[in-house]
Amino acid sequence: MPKVETVLQGFTVSTDQGRVGFCSVTLIRGSRNILVDAAQVGRRQLLQQRLAALGASPRDIDAVFLTHAHWDHILNMDLFPNAEFLIHPAEREYAKHPHEGDWATPKYTSKILESYRLREVKEGQEIDDGVRVIETPGHTPGSMSVLVETPQGRAALCGDTMHNSWSAVSGLPLLVFWDVERAKTSIRKILDRSDIIYPGHDRPFRLVAGRVHYLERTGIKIFGLPLSGDGEGSQGISYGLEPPLETMAFLPE
Repeated sequence: MPKVETVLQGFTVSTDQGRVGFCSVTLIRGSRNILVDAAQVGRRQLLQQRLAALGASPRDIDAVFLTHAHWDHILNMDLFPNAEFLIHPAEREYAKHPHEGDWATPKYTSKILESYRLREVKEGQEIDDGVRVIETPGHTPGSMSVLVETPQGRAALCGDTMHNSWSAVSGLPLLVFWDVERAKTSIRKILDRSDIIYPGHDRPFRLVAGRVHYLERTGIKIFGLPLSGDGEGSQGISYGLEPPLETMAFLPE
């Protein structure tokens, strides 16, 4: 049976200066090595280090499954010279003409994608033994997930369709750039078909009787913050509670 390993845990840290978005990256080892998402260049060195720690190199990756085409999921595509890149045809087409409100799909996205060896995949396709594609649109028009039959149960590697555990508990998407109702349906689809969830910006978990059970520890250290000082401009770092989570939609007009 295939094995799923976390390469990089996902995080989203919100600030009053913007959002720090680090997507999850996972490795499926079966008859071939399939990486799910490629992350962004701010994690490039760490991605290479974590692959090495798992006994793999970028050249060992046979395919990269792109859950969707947002910048934080694709910018390290160039690290994998031997890989084909699996993408949903609706996502490939959308990237050519993203709507103005989609700040996560810059207009150069299609140029990046089309410079690599793309293979379009759809609902139900088996990309390795025990590894099957499911369509989970809503976050973007061509968002997709992959179901993996593992010894621990069926794992759903779902990108930002399931942004974090809040979406699993609430049934609501966190960020939507296409269709809120379809995003809700996709969350339900993942919950109905999986035992273990690997979300786009969180660590893997099980949902048991409506409660989240994380399967891995997590932690992040922040360096390089400005120091407090005396006089004008001495304001340093302040901390605050994040507002309650709710769906944020950036939809086409």
